[in-house]
Amino acid sequence: MWHKKIRVFLLFIILSGAIGCKSLELLSYTGQGQVQGLNSNIFNEGKTYIRLDEIKSTKGASKAILDHPKYLSKDILSSVLSSIYYKEKGVTGWRKEQNIFGESELLNLTPHMVGAFTKASPSQYILVNSSYTKGKGLFKSDVYTIFGLFISNNKLNIVFSRIQYEDIVDRGADNILGETEQEAFVDPFSITRNPFWKIGLRSGQRFKTGHNNWLVIDLEEGAIVSKEDYEKKEIPNEKQEEPGSSLTTQTVSGGQPVIVQQMSIKDQLLELKELETTGLITKEDYELRKALILGSKKEKSIKDKFNDLRKLKEDGLISDIDYDHKKRDLLEEGDQSEKGKNIKEILAVYLELRDEGFITDEDYDYKKKKLLKEF
Repeated sequence: MWHKKIRVFLLFIILSGAIGCKSLELLSYTGQGQVQGLNSNIFNEGKTYIRLDEIKSTKGASKAILDHPKYLSKDILSSVLSSIYYKEKGVTGWRKEQNIFGESELLNLTPHMVGAFTKASPSQYILVNSSYTKGKGLFKSDVYTIFGLFISNNKLNIVFSRIQYEDIVDRGADNILGETEQEAFVDPFSITRNPFWKIGLRSGQRFKTGHNNWLVIDLEEGAIVSKEDYEKKEIPNEKQEEPGSSLTTQTVSGGQPVIVQQMSIKDQLLELKELETTGLITKEDYELRKALILGSKKEKSIKDKFNDLRKLKEDGLISDIDYDHKKRDLLEEGDQSEKGKNIKEILAVYLELRDEGFITDEDYDYKKKKLLKEF
């Protein structure tokens, strides 16, 4: 028994090594053992999981120091992830570029990833295995994206090992194409590229040197907040009024007035998307209700409406097609505040919208002709 105690003691010493270098050049993954670990679970739903795992340096047991814990804006993280694109290699060459993450996928994952960043220690990163169903009928398959997330020097690092990996033949919850979950998992830090896909860089994104699967992304101002601001915004008090919402009063039995908080457009769209994702409403119901929601809040100025519309698109809540459709409606309906203004003042507003990229030259010409016709 004494030799077993010595081995346990030596293992403890190795795992408790001195704090090491902060440089990202020394980062490497601890291995696949954490895949089965439950203590670090943040979120687990079906085949999807989000876990905290240890990063160590290449110099033995010394741990890398990351900027954790961090308090991130959920909206900004979702926007960053929705701006990551890739191409998949097909039989005839590279296919059309597409988003890595789906809209419903981000709605499901982002709140839990943000929560994981608040719980991560300086030696832990967020390991994500995202699974969602793609296609319909005979073409339906489970798609897996496996990646690691961490923040260093106030920059978001995302390291991919699998991107939309298809489970064409589903042989059970723990099997992917005949592989066990352990075998299908690929450590994001163990590879530098994948021959079957490549990531397309956008503004503010770059590859870590020597790694075509490792993105280093500049975070915009306001992405990282204080713990106090995070708790106010991401975990709002039930009595607080959220930005963009309105309060009304209703009377319950006994004549006692109560305050009822009206949901903001963004929250309404999030709830609506969840109903569609879970199958409680059809795609047609979703589109109809979304159009009704986007048609509200007509008391705002035309520029405020375009600002709200652009934010919805940037957050991934509506598509480019939705934006163009609603943009046409806004150009048709005009602005209540235009009443009493001369045509020069009105055109100046739309000229500003064009210069700021809300509308195109063609949109501006269309509105100008419409105003001149009504003049």
